[in-house]
Amino acid sequence: MKKILLSMLVVALCASCATKKIEKYGYARVELEVPCSKEGFDDAEYFRGTGTASAINQQNARRAALENAKSMVHEKLGGFVAGLTSDYSNNMRGAAQASDVEGVFESEFETLIEKHLNDAQQICEKGFMLKDGLFEYWISIEIPKKQLIEDIAQQLDENQKEGVKFNRDEFRKYAEKKAAEMKSAQ
Repeated sequence: MKKILLSMLVVALCASCATKKIEKYGYARVELEVPCSKEGFDDAEYFRGTGTASAINQQNARRAALENAKSMVHEKLGGFVAGLTSDYSNNMRGAAQASDVEGVFESEFETLIEKHLNDAQQICEKGFMLKDGLFEYWISIEIPKKQLIEDIAQQLDENQKEGVKFNRDEFRKYAEKKAAEMKSAQ
């Protein structure tokens, strides 16, 4: 009985605190407008990412926001390439060929991804100065899916081992289909 009474008292106390906040500020919830959000979602043609950061120094805030955007896209590309590698390799004839293709993907992945992240197109940048003197930045970047797929296919072409038959057009079609399926929910 004491536990039930104590529980009811805690619930009533929490409810009264929430009511006081609503009365004090005049709202129960407020919809936030997120900078660069429209530009930050993947579509059939681009991998995109948005990063944000705050810092005392304006340049540090901007640099950190860009790095956060790149980190987000890097994760997406990692998932895409790993899934593509696995799916495409499983569809190839012969375990030896699949193993060779996976080996090329794994060995060249980081270099290829870093190249694309360095070449990423910045599509949105918004900076703010906050009341406390901090600078806040939001940055969105994008990487064309077709160019990434073309570079992967080229990498596979250049690193073919004898006996591995790699069909560049077949791979490109397969990869473009997978890339189009990989969209962020908006």
